[in-house]
Amino acid sequence: MKREAEEGKFLKKGKNYVKFHRLLAKAEADGRLDGKYGCPVCGMRYHSEKLADDCCRIISD
Repeated sequence: MKREAEEGKFLKKGKNYVKFHRLLAKAEADGRLDGKYGCPVCGMRYHSEKLADDCCRIISD
């Protein structure tokens, strides 16, 4: 977003980044942005508590 000096109060939309918007839409669909449950380690959001708990789990052999 760029602020135009002539317009003063309005922001002008910059370059459209297709990959960013595609990844953002996928993250929203997966619940990683607005999910109800958060990973206790990294804070990534999920729709289910199990996925949030398994996000950064260390698996010992």
